[in-house]
This record gives sequence, C-alpha cells and structure tokens, in this order.
Amino acid sequence: MEEKKLIVRKAREEETASIETVTLAAYEQYAAVKSEAHWKRYRKGILHTLSEEKKFECIVAEIDGEMAGSVLFYPPNTDVYGGLLKPFPWAEIRLLAVAPSHRRKGVANALLEACEKKSRELGCSYLGLHTDHSMEHAIKLYTKRGYVRFPDNDFYPVKDLHVMAFRKSV
Repeated sequence: MEEKKLIVRKAREEETASIETVTLAAYEQYAAVKSEAHWKRYRKGILHTLSEEKKFECIVAEIDGEMAGSVLFYPPNTDVYGGLLKPFPWAEIRLLAVAPSHRRKGVANALLEACEKKSRELGCSYLGLHTDHSMEHAIKLYTKRGYVRFPDNDFYPVKDLHVMAFRKSV
C-alpha cells in the first residue's frame, strides 16, 4: 500500500469554505451526545469563530492535496473567547478538526506539533486549549501528548457547560 503524503501548512484565503466543511464534519459527531439546543448553539459558535479570521492563523493538513484537517492558532495575549476569559500570556488553539475520512492517519498529531513548534518560535512557555467532557477522544489525544489540566482557566459559557482548560509546556 502506497503511503500518502501529509503536508501541514498555513491555510490559503480561498480555502475558507473547505475549512468550514471539514470542521463541521469533524464536530458533527457531538450532535448525538449534546442536547439539540446545545448542539445548535455549539454549531453556531463554530461558524462564528471561523469567521473571526483576523484573530488567528489557520493551519491546515492535507493528504495528497485533499483537506484533511485544520486548527486555529491564536498568538499570546489574544482575546480568544470573546471576553469570557482574560487573554493568556501563551498561545492557544481552538477547533482542532480532522475530517472523518482522514482520522487515525496522524493528522491531529501533525497539526498539534505544528502549533507547539509555532508556540516555541514565539517564545511561549505553554500552548493552551479548551475542551469539554463530551470530547473524550480529544482529551485522550491531548493528555497523551503531554497536555495537563489547568483548572484555573476553566469556564462556563452557559450554565450547563463546563469548558476545561489544558496546557502543555512547549
């Protein structure tokens, strides 16, 4: 079996629609474990976050020219969560997404490695992220890669949603 080539790079402007498609496809699995109201709110939040293009750099992974995944990289001291938390003195990532057809091919690890490298290049001590309990596979990936809970930065964007902070020394 021929090995497919995985490339991680900065997204191009014309890839906005592909990034949105991949991100929504990747997160669609959570519609089944969240209440309908919560999923609708979450999906709307994903689309809103993706539209805030000046706040972040989008990093994508492609396999043989096909969009396989993406992640949003926020530099230190950016208002990542619309005023819900103070800006962090470290970089933060959001919406790590891997197309369902490209899972288990190293895409998420490659995207995380690119973000960790970028954090080091910016002189950051940490790379942070937030997730919730429903994202069990993501939490396993993050902890396996050395991300640890950082409860000081947990928050509740709505009453019934505990968003957990993680960070990794880079």
